[in-house]
Amino acid sequence: MFEDYPKEIMTKDGTPILLRPLVPEDEQCLADFFSRIPENERWFLREDLADPAVISQWIQNLDYNRIVPIVAVRQEDGAIIGNVRLHRRPADCLRHIAHLRIMVDPEYRQQRIGTWMLLDTIKLAMNMGIETLVAEFVEGVEDAARNAAHKLDFFQQAVLKDYVKDRQGKYRDLIIMTKTLQRDWSDF
Repeated sequence: MFEDYPKEIMTKDGTPILLRPLVPEDEQCLADFFSRIPENERWFLREDLADPAVISQWIQNLDYNRIVPIVAVRQEDGAIIGNVRLHRRPADCLRHIAHLRIMVDPEYRQQRIGTWMLLDTIKLAMNMGIETLVAEFVEGVEDAARNAAHKLDFFQQAVLKDYVKDRQGKYRDLIIMTKTLQRDWSDF
């Protein structure tokens, strides 16, 4: 599954970045990464990723058959600046679907890191036999990410009205987008 890694990419400003699978030795770097994500961007995540205990549990329970985590690492110092995960269900009837979650360090947004990671993850998913990628976006919070996914042929599948509640008590819609994958790159 990971025979094509590590992969070198470049940011728009020429910074060399390495894409590679997350490994247990990344625990502190991953905790540091999520601590740099602003609180107003973490409230809607499914887990409190600023909590080192949550990161530690993640690392201790790495199971690449269930969750495939890829990190973007700054080559100069090994800092993690991006994280993407493919979540798969163990049930045979759902093995053809993967849920995509991606986060990029605020300092590296608008540098094409997220786009590179998304393109790489699409290729990885195709190689794994995934037929459908699912991504969820909180309206009004992740609009830039949703627009980027749309440019890569993710289409809105559903809107769950007032599904997510922010810290101020305001309800927000959850947008569910999907991308159907082919066995090769002909769908691009």
